[in-house]
Amino acid sequence: AVTPLEQIRRVALLGDPELDALVTKHWGKLQGASREEKLAEVRRLNNDLRAAVGNPVRGKDLFKKHCAGCHQLFGEGAKVGPDLTTANRKDRDFLLVSLVDPGSVIRKEFVSLVIVTRSGRIVTGLPIARDDASITLVDSKSEKLVLPMSEVEELNESPVSLMPDDLYRQFKPEELRDLFGYLQSER
Repeated sequence: AVTPLEQIRRVALLGDPELDALVTKHWGKLQGASREEKLAEVRRLNNDLRAAVGNPVRGKDLFKKHCAGCHQLFGEGAKVGPDLTTANRKDRDFLLVSLVDPGSVIRKEFVSLVIVTRSGRIVTGLPIARDDASITLVDSKSEKLVLPMSEVEELNESPVSLMPDDLYRQFKPEELRDLFGYLQSER
C-alpha cells in the first residue's frame, strides 16, 4: 500500500522522537519544497496559463472532479475549505500560490486538528462540531468522523493545510488553463 506524503508529514508534526525515527527509517528525511521552489513552480504554471485561453466548460468538470469535494464555487461543492466564489479569483498569482502552497496562509476557521487517540490512531481533519462528549472532524474527502472525547489522548492544531500541496501536478497544461478559465469566470 502507498502512504500519501501528507499523512507521513502529519505524523512528523507530532514531534515524537520515536515516530520521527520510524518516518526517517521508512521514508527518509521529509523536506518540503522551499519557498523559492514553490515560487518557481508558480512562474512555470503562469507561463502555461499565458500560452492559451482555457475552456471554462471543461474547467467546470475538472473543478467538480478535483476541487468540489472541499470547495464551493457558484453554490456547487462542499464547504470543507474556503468558498472560492468570494475569493480573489481575478488575481491569477493569488490562485496559483493558493494551489501550489496551500499552507502558506490558512485562515483560522480552516485550521485542521491532529488527534492521537488512546489506541494510538492518528486522525486529521477540520473540526466542525465539538462539545464535552465528542468532537466531529471532516477530512479532505469530506468524510465526517465523530470521536468521543474519552478516546482523545492528544489534540493539536496542524500547521499543514488539509489541501494537498501537490494537487496541481495532476493537471496537464491545457487542463490547468481550462480549470482557471472556470475559476476566473463570471459564472
